[in-house]
Amino acid sequence: MARPKHRINVDICADCGALEPGWASLNRAVLLCDECCSIHRSLGRHISHIKSLHKGIWSTYLLSMVRTLNDNGANSIWEHSLLDPSNSKISRRKPQPKDPLHPVKAEFIKAKHQQLTFVLRPSKEEFCTEEELSRQLHSSVRTGNLETSLRLLAQGANPNYFYKEKGTTPLHVAARAGQALQLELLIANGGNPSMIDTNGQTPAEIAKMAGHLDLSERLIECMYEVTDRLTYYVCSRKPDHRTGEHLIIPDWAATLERSELAFEARNKLQMLPNHLLEELAMDVYDEVDRRETEAVWLSTSSLLERCTVPFLPVNPQLSSTRNQGRQKLARFTPKEFATLIIDLLTEARQRHILANSAPLQDPAISMLRKEQILGKHGSQMSDDEPLYDSVASDDDYATMTTDNVSAQLSSELKLDDEKAFAPMAKGLPSVVEVLKRQLTLSESTIKELRDEIRTLQATVERLTQENCELRSMTQIPRKSQITTDGEINGHVTGEQEPELEPVLDIKSSLGRNQRPASMYETREGLRKPSSWSAIGQAKRETEAHSRPNTTQSLWEYGAPNLPPSEEVTRRTEQVTRRIQELWMAMQDPSRREAFVPCAERIRVAVAELTAIFPQNPIDENIRSALRQLNGNTGRLQAECAGLQRCTSDTDHMDRCLQQVRSCAYDIAKATKLLVTQFQTT
Repeated sequence: MARPKHRINVDICADCGALEPGWASLNRAVLLCDECCSIHRSLGRHISHIKSLHKGIWSTYLLSMVRTLNDNGANSIWEHSLLDPSNSKISRRKPQPKDPLHPVKAEFIKAKHQQLTFVLRPSKEEFCTEEELSRQLHSSVRTGNLETSLRLLAQGANPNYFYKEKGTTPLHVAARAGQALQLELLIANGGNPSMIDTNGQTPAEIAKMAGHLDLSERLIECMYEVTDRLTYYVCSRKPDHRTGEHLIIPDWAATLERSELAFEARNKLQMLPNHLLEELAMDVYDEVDRRETEAVWLSTSSLLERCTVPFLPVNPQLSSTRNQGRQKLARFTPKEFATLIIDLLTEARQRHILANSAPLQDPAISMLRKEQILGKHGSQMSDDEPLYDSVASDDDYATMTTDNVSAQLSSELKLDDEKAFAPMAKGLPSVVEVLKRQLTLSESTIKELRDEIRTLQATVERLTQENCELRSMTQIPRKSQITTDGEINGHVTGEQEPELEPVLDIKSSLGRNQRPASMYETREGLRKPSSWSAIGQAKRETEAHSRPNTTQSLWEYGAPNLPPSEEVTRRTEQVTRRIQELWMAMQDPSRREAFVPCAERIRVAVAELTAIFPQNPIDENIRSALRQLNGNTGRLQAECAGLQRCTSDTDHMDRCLQQVRSCAYDIAKATKLLVTQFQTT
């Protein structure tokens, strides 16, 4: 530790200064009196994890971490603004021991620990992202400076941050360096001791390889914290992990009397998927912590106002459905709650036996490992999704034969098959029954998929027939029946097409006899030829045979003929000129009002270019280029409109300019592709 700034000789409450505090907040690393502790308990364990100094079961390393930080000014991290004389914005006074609990102490504690009002906030010049803070934490934990690590955690550093370049987390770094107190601080603030590095090793394995055997054993205990706490609640003893004993189920569990509702609940529990079972185990763990802390609180508190916590406080990070389920755990009688814990432990052991030959682990561990692989932090399932799934279908289960299951049961539990499956003997489904249910579910799923395939096939057949009808309706007569003078597909043929001139609006081109429309038409438009296509039909029929060698079938549907090369070149050059105008306007940001008109002129030029091509060219490259032109033109107009609305924010304007440049570049590239493909066709 660095030289202490606020050395405390006598223990006092961190929130009000009362003498001889009897409680500690593990993740805040401060000591608390009875009154202030009651407010901390009502905030929830996700805000402040409370433990009795005198009646709680403490690990040597954990108690040393809390004591060391408390004695070396950890409270100044949570009250930085109050202690800073240069900060005149904070006028709040710290409560005194004799101040009333409500509202004086309660409001101060909520502001201090729940809202983190007084924590040091870097200035704009010193602002660090969460990743930068996490990297600083990654480096800090290799030293003994606990205060620096706590400050980084208070400012938002992630204790589970995975440093990709180094392939480790802060827990791995602290384990390799033998920093036991740093590990306790990280775990108390949400660090996961079961996370693996790039070599697939946990912090416990890293500590063992580095020669820190005691620290490795402590990390293993932290990995089994959930099941150990549940086991101790029903058995009053913990497993000996050094001998390979990771889970204990009391002998009286086999003779436990159950009601029909209990059997039904056990069946549902067995059908839960792994991640939901693990969430339930952690919720039960929180309820165990609440009940044990409540018992200690009622036996030691001398307050007239007990300030009990009747159920688990709401955790805003969890869904409302899960919060309601957590609070309902308080309704369980001691017997019902013990039965639930035994069912959880039994199911956890059974699943790990069936899963693989790996050592049994805490139910929370496999979920956290899965989250680390998938990059998630908590369940992403919706409250509306089904709560039950087949155990055998879970990804954590390996395919095992009956002989392998029996052999593993014998080796792991030293029980015969009958004893191993004893928990299932009273109304619970056997492994075979579970597999049968899964088989039935799979067969029904296959049937549904087959029905869906038949429906899709019928849809495809109907669409194919409709497509054939559309083709027959849109088929245009061949060269012998079409003249070069008439209009085909709404466009004037090459000999009568007027000279192209620069235009500012598409409406001016509509005044002539051409129709620069989209290259795609609706089905209704294809089925109902417009009236203008029939104008001059008699004239086209009389002149059809007078010029048989001209470009009369230029836009004939499905024909390989394309517009004249000179016409394509002339119109693409006009698109290029319009893009250059926009590019010149972009050189001066003060001309933002010119961006939208430039984009409109580009749209008109693109429309005139696409109008001279057939409605559905045979060449796929030409079709692709036309699609890119139309799509990027619309995107360019939207981006130019957004750029014109930009504020004076330089970064925002630069991003908008970059988007406009990208759109203009895509249009130019599509134009070049169109010309290139046209010339090579």
